[in-house]
Amino acid sequence: MQIPEIKVYTQEELIKKVSFIKKMREWSSRRSRKNRKGKEMFFDTEAGRVRTLTYGFDNHATQALFVDIHGGGFIFGDPEMDDPYNQQLAEEAGIKIVSIDYSLAPEHPFPAAIDECYATVKYMQTHASELGIDAGRIAVGGHSAGGNFTAAICIRNAMTKELNIKAAILDYPPLDVYTDAYEKPRGKGFMARFMLPPKRSRIFDACYCTDREARRNPLISPLYASDDELAAFPPVLVITAGRDSLCAEGDRFAERLRSVGTRVLHRRFDKAQHGFTLFDSPDAREGRRLITEFLRKELT
Repeated sequence: MQIPEIKVYTQEELIKKVSFIKKMREWSSRRSRKNRKGKEMFFDTEAGRVRTLTYGFDNHATQALFVDIHGGGFIFGDPEMDDPYNQQLAEEAGIKIVSIDYSLAPEHPFPAAIDECYATVKYMQTHASELGIDAGRIAVGGHSAGGNFTAAICIRNAMTKELNIKAAILDYPPLDVYTDAYEKPRGKGFMARFMLPPKRSRIFDACYCTDREARRNPLISPLYASDDELAAFPPVLVITAGRDSLCAEGDRFAERLRSVGTRVLHRRFDKAQHGFTLFDSPDAREGRRLITEFLRKELT
């Protein structure tokens, strides 16, 4: 099959191109906000005021913290996506959770979201005592694009050495935004229906960063990080899905982390597809159990 030529879009063209998807997601989000369990809190960080949903903060005892970063292909989503599971995770792991509502592309391309996520983690660490957080027990993690941001936070911290991140979770993350989506595994026949559509993935990647060559930046494509940057990572849980075009880069990233001495727990769910941990299935429940147990172990 011939690979379609890559079209270069302006930011204005991208905004128009994804407007329908964003409107539908915003409509769905408004409905989910009516039943959310998390408490809305705003924090004035170095990157500006950031909205979050929080869990466990009614408990005034000092506890470990998990900073959750939702997915959505860089262009849609909010903390409400993870809300059905975060309350249970907070209770089962015995921790507090802050779920970040970061700015979305293409209106806010790289580095807006990573700046906000990094600044939120820093704020939690700096204000730990007043928030009932143990500053020495902070983990960061995310699904899909949130996994990308999590890896980018760890890479930036390898440069700044400002954060004391105890553990990181990467759940089916996009880690190579540089490589064209048509060059990634797409499956054949029946299997192709499970994979992320490459045409759509191209658009999402361009929304986050229009300059393709710039996407080699490890803060955009963590797979291109140096060995020294990867060696600075805390213990990492990497979850990948076999029926996901992002699986290979996630598997490779786990291997690279392990090769430089970083402690890695990697689990690939061969029959799962992208986004599976946010649904109700045996694999999803097992994935969420892994996340809970990992946080219990690493934040003890």
